[in-house]
Amino acid sequence: MDEDFYWKRHPDRPFATPIRITTTYLHPEADDFESLQRLAKREDRPEMRVFKAELRQAITHPDQLPSDELFDHVQYDDGSDEAFRRRLWRDLYVDEPVTGPGLRSTS
Repeated sequence: MDEDFYWKRHPDRPFATPIRITTTYLHPEADDFESLQRLAKREDRPEMRVFKAELRQAITHPDQLPSDELFDHVQYDDGSDEAFRRRLWRDLYVDEPVTGPGLRSTS
């Protein structure tokens, strides 16, 4: 795996948390989606609240996400970055809407 990770280069920038967590669990060498699903339910963990908020932001404001950072490490085949993020949200948060205060719908 590449050691030049975005979250190591920019630990305080937006999206570092979801990029780090998705890479940890969804990198082809890790492929541990079930553990990520369990972790996503842990709203008592501050990093998972950040993960959820920033994933929501990445879906509703895709232009703010650093380009190719997810694809470079997760390598999904959803057809687009946006499709991957939407599927990830649905798979992790099932029926919870992506929208929230100040966010637009993506449906």
